[in-house]
Amino acid sequence: MARRHASIAEYYRAHGRAFRLALELGCTPAEAEAEIAKREARERWDAAERRLRAAMNGPLPTSAQRPAWNAPWMMQE
Repeated sequence: MARRHASIAEYYRAHGRAFRLALELGCTPAEAEAEIAKREARERWDAAERRLRAAMNGPLPTSAQRPAWNAPWMMQE
């Protein structure tokens, strides 16, 4: 999967990072790029999960934000 880079310098930094990881893991640079993409996806997932948990555990809405139960658009019996 081809990735877009903002500049040629960013392109070479990404290549260098993949090459160093490939040397560290003993794999090809293409496999290292796949591993980097997997790690970045996991970081994004973890960040989204932290934001969700913060929203779930945040303060409850105030009465001004809650709908009025006798509002005209509410279903009446």
